[in-house]
Amino acid sequence: MINDLNLLRIFYFVAEEGNISRAAGKLHISQPAVSQHIKNLEYETGFQLFIREQKGVKLTTEAVEMYNHCKSIFKQIETMNQTLQDLSTLDTGILNIGASDTICKYYLIDKLKEFEKLYPKIRYRVTNCTTQESLELLKQKKVDISFVHTPLPDSDFDFSECLTLNDYFVCAYDFDDSNIKHFSDLTAYRTLLLEESSYSRRMLDINLMKYGVKLKPKFELASLDLLIEFCKKNMGIICVAKQYIEDELRKKELKIIKIQEKLDERYISLAVEKGYISNAARKFIVSCRGGISDDNNNL
Repeated sequence: MINDLNLLRIFYFVAEEGNISRAAGKLHISQPAVSQHIKNLEYETGFQLFIREQKGVKLTTEAVEMYNHCKSIFKQIETMNQTLQDLSTLDTGILNIGASDTICKYYLIDKLKEFEKLYPKIRYRVTNCTTQESLELLKQKKVDISFVHTPLPDSDFDFSECLTLNDYFVCAYDFDDSNIKHFSDLTAYRTLLLEESSYSRRMLDINLMKYGVKLKPKFELASLDLLIEFCKKNMGIICVAKQYIEDELRKKELKIIKIQEKLDERYISLAVEKGYISNAARKFIVSCRGGISDDNNNL
């Protein structure tokens, strides 16, 4: 039985080259050392491996079968090493991401576009789902990373803030909002809000409760984009992050209502499970941070 894989490696190189000197050069060891290793292997196998000729060596009949097995083994090792190299340099691989439609549209797309320029051979699988669903996929290891709205109390994950969100109540540009000065004034107006099950809606309700305000929306929708469109049509007042309506504000389709109280800041954050992170995910995280890594942080 052959226990030393290095002996097989030396045998394989000699068989490939048909010459002990050339094999020694490729192996970066001396010719006598190669010859001694071959003798050791012959002792272990119990038969002669090479026949010496004028210009080199050739395989014996018994060694041909052994060479065919070695060729298969070392070709697989070569393929494995190339795969490992590709994974290290991101010349191959897949990155699985969980994120909501809103985060994809207003943040993630641009980050993926930048990352793809650096690593064009990486493939992506983006699962569109809510913040809670994204974290559940992360816990089940069905995605490598998730982009979610925070703050969140969940301690099973590490969160890295990527974008600060400033929420405001807004209305159509030609809507008369002159009598709205406080959150409590909103109760006299038609409001449009996201569904109660959404993270953004829950955070809004918690914020307003600090001021003793509970809104009863005329419409509840699952899509932020639809809320924005309804608002542009002057269907009512909505609450939205300023970062999500920059175009509408610039085009004077919407305007921010000047309310004295302020809502708490929220964030788009990148979530990972504590511990192992794939190489592709780690490099994407660094890219999202503008190329700055932090060896002291799990992220």
